[in-house]
Amino acid sequence: MSTVVLKGVEKVYEGGVKAVHDFNLTVADKEFVVFVGPSGCGKSTTLRMIAGLEEISGGELYIDDKLMNDVSPKDRDIAMVFQNYALYPHMTVFENMAFGLELRKFPKEEIKQRVEEAAKILELTEYLDRKPKALSGGQRQRVAVGRAIVRKPKVFLFDEPLSNLDAKLRVQTRTQISKLHKMLGATMIYVTHDQVEAMTMADRIVVMKSGFVQQIDTPLNLYNKPNNKFVAGFIGSPAMNFIDGNLYQNGGLHFKDKSGKLDLNLPDMVAAKLQTRVGQDLTMGIRPEDIYDVRFSQRAGFVSKSKLTLDVVEPMGNEIFLYLALPAAANAVATAAAEDQVVARIDSRDIPETGEDLELAFDTTKAHFFEKAAEEKLIV
Repeated sequence: MSTVVLKGVEKVYEGGVKAVHDFNLTVADKEFVVFVGPSGCGKSTTLRMIAGLEEISGGELYIDDKLMNDVSPKDRDIAMVFQNYALYPHMTVFENMAFGLELRKFPKEEIKQRVEEAAKILELTEYLDRKPKALSGGQRQRVAVGRAIVRKPKVFLFDEPLSNLDAKLRVQTRTQISKLHKMLGATMIYVTHDQVEAMTMADRIVVMKSGFVQQIDTPLNLYNKPNNKFVAGFIGSPAMNFIDGNLYQNGGLHFKDKSGKLDLNLPDMVAAKLQTRVGQDLTMGIRPEDIYDVRFSQRAGFVSKSKLTLDVVEPMGNEIFLYLALPAAANAVATAAAEDQVVARIDSRDIPETGEDLELAFDTTKAHFFEKAAEEKLIV
């Protein structure tokens, strides 16, 4: 069993700056957990506290039921893979992967066996005699991962390991790390600011903001049932659309935006949960795939239609992103701010012209509603 438990863990720097607040998490044996959030949210600091590279200011850290707060990094039986590879340039791939074992006085035969096994898993066998300068960025990162594998630690820690790679290599390497997790059956904790990495790799995701945990859940639950507006906007690409407005009753419950020109009727299943909010300022969230061009889609479900003006078209190959202007209020100054647009994701059968008025269907069964004054609270 290789479990990691954080109970009320906090990090406070000199001057009283608090980087991590009351962090609580249990990582199960063989689980792959990803910490995700914007830069400066405390995710790498939390990982470094688990590794022993940062002192824990408050709370308790356990690995396999053993309190680790005052245990030195070398005695925690963890292996960490960093963003910058940290390979020795004068050593070969074999020597880089073997170095940690040599420091621990492992027998030469066992070192050779472990390195060759790791090299085979990572497809590095033919590169064992090369030095890092003769390798690509992706190959260097695999060497750094291999150096962690040969130690056979209780827990693997990854601190944004793919951020220095180009887009194609990131996709390839994250697939290899996912395969590696299944192959080794290891406990892994992974830090990234890239929500696509988090969604595709994790068993569970910890979403952080400003040192606070916002939600801990499976990728699909985070996507479909976000706790608050921050999680809803951070998870998903393109991001969820947010439209400010209010509710009114007219033969059924309606949501109208701040201009009063975008008027969407809501299905009974949604309206039943919002009856007490009539007249209040709310924010509606709806994902780009739940807004579609009625000319090319006959999707079933409760929809409400509205005409919007197309500002920008982004062809993506098999699909198109449409950036559409929300109606302006009569006394508003025209702007191109993100909050004055919605994004629709449609298939690529037909590319409309910018400036065109499109009739769009909003699948309001998929809409989320948030308190406008306290953006962090999901209503439905």
